[in-house]
Amino acid sequence: MDVARLTLLLVEARAAASELRDIRQPILISPGTLHSLAQCLLDLTDTCQHLQRWGTTWMVAAARQRSEGERP
Repeated sequence: MDVARLTLLLVEARAAASELRDIRQPILISPGTLHSLAQCLLDLTDTCQHLQRWGTTWMVAAARQRSEGERP
């Protein structure tokens, strides 16, 4: 997952949430809007899980490298 894809997911999720949060107009939720919001949430969740796994892997590798470097 690259930064451009993550940025696009965030923009799409924000737009969908803003559309639903706009209380100046009657709230009309079409199946397409609901599907779009659900897909954005799923994509963001998958991305966050991927980033969390990547971050954990990176931290473990860094800790191993540090502990190996500390040995005499």
